[in-house]
Amino acid sequence: MDSETQRQQIGNSLKITTEIFGSCNADYRILGSVLLVAYTNRVFRRINDVDILLDIKTKDCVFEKLKNNGFQFEPKKVAGFSWIEAKKDQHLGLTFFLVGEFRKEYFTWRFMKFFELRIRAEYLHPTEYNFENVKFIGIPISSAIAGIRQSFLNPKRKMDKQILENEVNKSKVKIYNNISVYIFGVKLPYLYDSFSFLYNIYGGIRVMFGKKYEAWD
Repeated sequence: MDSETQRQQIGNSLKITTEIFGSCNADYRILGSVLLVAYTNRVFRRINDVDILLDIKTKDCVFEKLKNNGFQFEPKKVAGFSWIEAKKDQHLGLTFFLVGEFRKEYFTWRFMKFFELRIRAEYLHPTEYNFENVKFIGIPISSAIAGIRQSFLNPKRKMDKQILENEVNKSKVKIYNNISVYIFGVKLPYLYDSFSFLYNIYGGIRVMFGKKYEAWD
């Protein structure tokens, strides 16, 4: 697929998604590769989906309007972690990575009944981007760089690092303790970071043997 076709797909997906978010007054963040494409204004590799954090208060409104616009939903689950994907022809897939609650100090997402994932508000500070004349809200580029550094064996993140080489080299970012796991309201220090580090090693080994970095893909 050529870059112009991808630009059109990304633009179409952002336009319909942001319009629906606006009509539902939804609090959200767009993450991942689409954010980097908008930041650099370059489609530097194939983009398959738009990664999204969404506030649960507007979930029903957003999902209803996406369905009315022809998106089909499919729930996904791997090892206790669940997310929702929405797909439509001529558009990128929408991956609702986390649907939780934006609070003053953090974003919270509950899973497996007693567990909670919290992401620091500073890490998710609303940052405006523009791509194909569509404005959307993402996370700071420093937060994206932190994620790139944490997944340094992921081939996609290696490419992302090359594209953002200047920013990566000059930026001082907080790599760890941005995301934390809680159980019964008690923080389990560095559990998320430890899991991410170990999975990065595992994913790197998968790549060495010709498999995809992501075991769930």
